[in-house]
Amino acid sequence: MADKNYGINDIDHLDTREAMRTRIQMYLGSDDTDGTYQSLKEIINNSTDEALAGYGNKIEIYLDEKSNTIIVRDYGRGVPFGIKDGRNILVAIYTESHTGGKFGKNAYKNSSGLNGIGGTAVCMSSEHFRVTSIRDDGVATAYFQEGNLNYYKEISKKEFERNNPDKDCRNGTIIEFSPDKKVFQNAEEGYTFDRICKEIKNISYLNKGVHFIVSTTSGKKQEYYSENGIADFIKDNIEKPLMSSPIIISKTDGVDEIEIAFMWTGGSYKEYVFVNGLYCPEGGSPVTGAKTTITTSMKRLTGKDFSPELIRKGLVFAINCKVANPSFANQTKSKINNPNLRTLASAAFKEGLEIFANTGSFASIVEMMVKFQKAEKAADKAREAVLSHTKEMNEIRKNKLAFIEKLSDAEQLGQDAILCIVEGDSAGSSVAMGRDTKKYGILRIRGKMKNCLKAEDEEVYKNEEIKLLLYALGIDINNYNSSKLRYGKVAICVDADDDGYHIALLIMANLHKICPQFLKENRLCWLRSPLFIEQDKNNNPISWYYTDEDFNKARGKLKGNIKRIKGLGALSEKDLRATMFSTTGGQVLDDIEYSPEGIEQLCALMGTDITPRKDFVMNRIDFSQYGDM
Repeated sequence: MADKNYGINDIDHLDTREAMRTRIQMYLGSDDTDGTYQSLKEIINNSTDEALAGYGNKIEIYLDEKSNTIIVRDYGRGVPFGIKDGRNILVAIYTESHTGGKFGKNAYKNSSGLNGIGGTAVCMSSEHFRVTSIRDDGVATAYFQEGNLNYYKEISKKEFERNNPDKDCRNGTIIEFSPDKKVFQNAEEGYTFDRICKEIKNISYLNKGVHFIVSTTSGKKQEYYSENGIADFIKDNIEKPLMSSPIIISKTDGVDEIEIAFMWTGGSYKEYVFVNGLYCPEGGSPVTGAKTTITTSMKRLTGKDFSPELIRKGLVFAINCKVANPSFANQTKSKINNPNLRTLASAAFKEGLEIFANTGSFASIVEMMVKFQKAEKAADKAREAVLSHTKEMNEIRKNKLAFIEKLSDAEQLGQDAILCIVEGDSAGSSVAMGRDTKKYGILRIRGKMKNCLKAEDEEVYKNEEIKLLLYALGIDINNYNSSKLRYGKVAICVDADDDGYHIALLIMANLHKICPQFLKENRLCWLRSPLFIEQDKNNNPISWYYTDEDFNKARGKLKGNIKRIKGLGALSEKDLRATMFSTTGGQVLDDIEYSPEGIEQLCALMGTDITPRKDFVMNRIDFSQYGDM
């Protein structure tokens, strides 16, 4: 609870140094590692401001990995220095807030700096900070420790050149600093070459024609240079491009300029906004203008009522703004507010989309959107079907309606129980006679099941046989729980012929579609039916054979009657108990082991694409035996 005696004695004043060192996150956005990199970007922003103003086309960034010290060298005009109104200007720039050359209209037309705080915040939060300004009329150096001025000196340009014979003494600014561990929580982690390169690479896209050179004490070196600006940025930050090149448009209102680049891809939607070389992750007014125009223009150009989300699916765009007086939402400049940027972005995207509509890529992008729209509608219907199915299953369970005509449950349900899926009432009735009723359940399906891999979800969950299968197994499609299964395994139980094998594939395909986890748990098996049975004079089974090959090997030794099994319906109760449901070795129950390769082959054979099936057939049949066709 707040002190009720709160009064004037509770009011404190912090000078610039103390305020920044104790609340650095207010100025650099964070007091951890991100804050230290923001320090680097603030210094580089000053150098790129010079480049945007037309001074200097090279910026060098050097990392001393042992001391975690950064040196940034540009070749601009150099920071002004000297005495004005009794104040040391170079010192004031880095120690007093709201002191800099970016307030007027003459020094910089476009600048990412706003209120002269960036460089000051870096100086105040550094363990040591040195600025050296080289100008035609001399060289000045100011050195600070923990934000306090240690020394300041001015020398002539010639003296500086004599003292630094190995340095490039052209005009410009050299900043050397190291983040203070007393200010930043993770300062000891230090800068890394890789992250510096990542930051500089993005900055290079916004400064066409400027060379950035990153190097370290250990000899690492990387250069960045972008000739095409945000067009290069778009190309380097997309996956699966669906257009040959980005659409690029520039617009100006006479004061501010804006450049856009966009491209549709097979990846995810992304947007990037840059203002005077600074990345604004929260976007702002230009994004608002872009999104509105993208939606209205694409609806007009396609004549279709696409949703905004569908239109932007796979779209990647970048907006590069050059603004004379940027209005940022916060000190970290993560969002730009200038209203005119919304108008400029809208005009740029309108023109760009009209150009795009006359390219060869437009039709394919629209076709993609149509497919997505159909898929969204199908997904909505599928969700409705799932909800309806879940409600129906709950009613069935509640009323204990167990599909009595099609499902003969085992007496003891659970993990040890096996559900035999049989095609047709005749085969189902026959198999039911020979089963062990305690362990085996019988599910009779009607002819060949619907192929769920070819059907829409809406059709799948409305199909009676799929409902029956899900109920029989006790599967909740919204919340699969193996411990609640009514049967621990499913046994495919079909005739040993082509139709039977096709039914088996349909069963596998449908289980993969409606409950892939069931297959991954290796709960599917094949209960083989015999092709031949040798019987004694009383029609008792003596021996049985599951393949033609095994039967042919034993043919010369057979003495009893040979019964050719034409289908499950031809098996007697004695036959079934001796073979398929034998407990003494006659049963052949093969586990169907799950594998990604097997599923891939299953989907190729049973899916909607006919090409894999065609290749499968053509690669496995020798058509030469059929002569000329």
